[in-house]
Amino acid sequence: MGASMSTAYVAALPDAKLDWDAGSEALDEITDPSAFEWDSFELETQAEFLDDDGDIPEEPTCEMADLATLKKYGRRVLTELKDALDTPDVTLLTIGGYWIYLTGGLDVDAGVDDEYGAIYASLGLPDPVMKAVGFVPKPEYPPSRRSGAQGDATDTDIVDAIALGLGTKPKWQGRVELTWIADAIGQVRPHPYDADPVDYYEDFTGRTGFDPLNDAFLSRYVGERATADDHPDEQKAR
Repeated sequence: MGASMSTAYVAALPDAKLDWDAGSEALDEITDPSAFEWDSFELETQAEFLDDDGDIPEEPTCEMADLATLKKYGRRVLTELKDALDTPDVTLLTIGGYWIYLTGGLDVDAGVDDEYGAIYASLGLPDPVMKAVGFVPKPEYPPSRRSGAQGDATDTDIVDAIALGLGTKPKWQGRVELTWIADAIGQVRPHPYDADPVDYYEDFTGRTGFDPLNDAFLSRYVGERATADDHPDEQKAR
């Protein structure tokens, strides 16, 4: 059978510190075999899935495999991935707000090279495991800075929620709409109604390390009451 070349990659946010121990701990907590997404070819070619006679069932699936065996293979995948990312055969690129660890190798129909195989195999690990290490399982979605985030919601989640909440309603109810928008923003920022305008402005400046009045975009949205005392010149110009 002829061989063809393919690429494989994993993504992380810039400057993310990969925590392999956290990934291993998350792997131990997986309780559902269907959380693993290796295909039958992957399972057929790995020693962990051999039975006592040295055979592998035809067309095996993760659901058919023993959970302990899946975890054992998963730990090896994490180890091989860690080693692969430290080699010169894996290229680090910055694309679309992500760090992309990229390599190439023979496609799965013909066999895999070490680095390519490690990254390719990691794509079958459960999302919570990859997230625990520090990877972004679905980098096709916009990255979120999660600045000041609370809980599981991200900046992008909140923008999407506001867009849907406004875009799917034929009429807006004034204060009612402002309240749910404030509640949505409160998932990733201090709640807009939890402080007076001056305190909210000063808290934002303190947390982010910059004055929003110096930003061409954000300055449009800072209320005059929040900065009238500290920035009278800017307020006169507005």
